[in-house]
Amino acid sequence: MKKISDRVKVFQPSPHRMLAAKAEELKREGKDVFNYSVGQPGLPPSKDLVSLFCQKAKEDPFNHFRYVSASGMYSLKEAISLDLKKYGGLDIPPTNIVITTGGIEAFHFALSITTDPGDEVFLLDPSYSVYWDLLKYLHLKVRKCPQTVETGFQPDEECIKDNITERTSAIIAVSPDNPTSRILKEDILKLIADLAKEKKSWIIYDEAYKHIIYEGNHIWIHNYGDTLNRLISVNTFSKDIAIPGFRLGYIYGPKEVITQAAKLKGILSLAAPVPGQWFAYYALTSGIKEKYLKEVLPVYRERRDVAYEAFRKFLPDAKIWKPPAGMYLFPDMSAYMNQLGMNDIDFAFGLAEKKAVIMLPGSIFGETGRNHLRVTFVTQTPERLEKGIQLVAEFIDEEKKK
Repeated sequence: MKKISDRVKVFQPSPHRMLAAKAEELKREGKDVFNYSVGQPGLPPSKDLVSLFCQKAKEDPFNHFRYVSASGMYSLKEAISLDLKKYGGLDIPPTNIVITTGGIEAFHFALSITTDPGDEVFLLDPSYSVYWDLLKYLHLKVRKCPQTVETGFQPDEECIKDNITERTSAIIAVSPDNPTSRILKEDILKLIADLAKEKKSWIIYDEAYKHIIYEGNHIWIHNYGDTLNRLISVNTFSKDIAIPGFRLGYIYGPKEVITQAAKLKGILSLAAPVPGQWFAYYALTSGIKEKYLKEVLPVYRERRDVAYEAFRKFLPDAKIWKPPAGMYLFPDMSAYMNQLGMNDIDFAFGLAEKKAVIMLPGSIFGETGRNHLRVTFVTQTPERLEKGIQLVAEFIDEEKKK
């Protein structure tokens, strides 16, 4: 029999992708689908930006669709460098940046460069579902600390101290977070920076949602001591300028890391999508990014508030916390799932089948996410947010009567 690699056989089909496929199937059947599963902005990119890109591409189609350097267009990296200076006060030269095919590729590069099979990494639980699969794919050992709704998803400092050791090759920090949407407290990030220096560990900092903030500010871990010497930052353009389909992100860090990232990029995919690179370049150099964020953040804030209040109204036994950032609510639905004798995966698939409401089961984001749901609030209008959450309550009532 022909061989299939153990590297891929170790993975089970992802409930995340299965539920996304279920949403498409229900749409084809003519169902009105309330899809809270997609981690993307709910509003399209700026029309001004789309028009500018199309105009420039028509004027110079060859350069907008040709091959570029594996590390990315230098003009875009210059624009990113200026953007980081503007928002974070950072001095990151363009040569220390590589443009990637989305944030996931940037994260994959960061792990591949800083670890070998069998090494230990630290992260918080729950964390983005794809992280767990990449850690497994790269044969890495995981040490973790829980973050729960009772503490606003802030981890315990003593747990962090106990689990970041001399054996920790890389510390993974995400702020604002997916799936919880919390912003890590400054003292937590400072502790991580101090421990990374003490234990000689790398910090992989995922900043995908750094501009999707409603209250408070993004915390730049870069400002603590000499953190930049051991920091690898993972970023994406999917959220702030709303181009998830272009699959565009970037990674920056010390020169020795970026040299390796450029090498990997050239081997694995040659270069990130060039039209997307131009689109991001125009966003950063035209002032449209700032204008767009001012327009969409109030809309997303309102949708967050509506979804939060709908949970409180229709599902009062859920433990829910209103996040200051991001795109997700992450309610603990244990009270209801225990009443029904269901786990979160069965609940999510049953909800999809019976009510055409698609929410992600929390356990795919880690053990601490068990019996939670990840609910994307930015993709629905206020009316549909409330209606969909009401349908969740109806589903629970109907299941209780069986």
